[in-house]
Amino acid sequence: MCVGPLSCPLGKPVVQRDPFRCPVKYSQAKGKRYTDALGRSLFAVILAQKNQKNITSCLHNLRPDIGFVRTYSVECDVSGNTCGSMIGVSEEARAIYLGFGDTLVSEMVNGLGAQLGAWEKFEGQKAGVVSYFHNAFYKSFVDSGMKDDALELVKKYRGFRVWITGYSLGGSLASMTSLYLAKKKLVDPNTIRLVTFGEPRTGNVAFAKEIEEHIQFRYRVVKKNDFIASIPRSADPAASLLTATMYERQPLFYRYLVHYDNKMKKGDTFKICELSDDFGCRNTNFAYDLDDHRTYFHIDSDKFVEEGCPRDHLF
Repeated sequence: MCVGPLSCPLGKPVVQRDPFRCPVKYSQAKGKRYTDALGRSLFAVILAQKNQKNITSCLHNLRPDIGFVRTYSVECDVSGNTCGSMIGVSEEARAIYLGFGDTLVSEMVNGLGAQLGAWEKFEGQKAGVVSYFHNAFYKSFVDSGMKDDALELVKKYRGFRVWITGYSLGGSLASMTSLYLAKKKLVDPNTIRLVTFGEPRTGNVAFAKEIEEHIQFRYRVVKKNDFIASIPRSADPAASLLTATMYERQPLFYRYLVHYDNKMKKGDTFKICELSDDFGCRNTNFAYDLDDHRTYFHIDSDKFVEEGCPRDHLF
């Protein structure tokens, strides 16, 4: 129950006074909803980045409508790991694409472990993100020149939607990029479309709230028991022993989670969860599968690239 008195009698439904902790229905309107076809069309941008030798060739097989392409590669942590990203434009779809690729899973987990509990403020006094993501974001998006190039394209292609997507660590960079552009009013928030794949918990409760406040079109796509999309670990927000202070300080997802509780083959179903971190919809405490993280849409990305990015494997 999300309205009512300050407390409830023992054994009665708990009254929730914080609207953010209440279910929010997702839109099913055309142009505002997530579809499997949409997810696959955006994951094509992610897969193309796996082909570092020839991104444009792979992308042409998957999304021939995307013409202009510019790529970026920077060292995004102290271990020298590389973060790759790209910008693409489809005049046919009237869309600009900002895509952030993944990094080595083992290195990201080690980086998260080393900085667990270390937070950095992000574009405000309350919103905070994990230090590892904070550092990677500014190196990947701001220092690389990607931000300036993106803003030039936004000016050139006025009215185009700005699709921001990412996979794994790239999912965190995508959500931070969306909030950065919206809060600084560099891009009209109404044109921003955020869709991530296998995104970890990027920030604290305030960060999740700001994402929901500023980005209306936002979906986190997760495959079954993906381990990376379950860390850093967090307590169930609905737990009775979780104090308000503990809740505010812990990492938290923003809604909406799109959960494929299957192999993500063509025709497989998904459900959309209505709470920001919904353990009833997907219990992350039981999610430990790295294979699920590596095979979104039932594709082994390394093998996919070796085979020349065959379109019929994805679509």
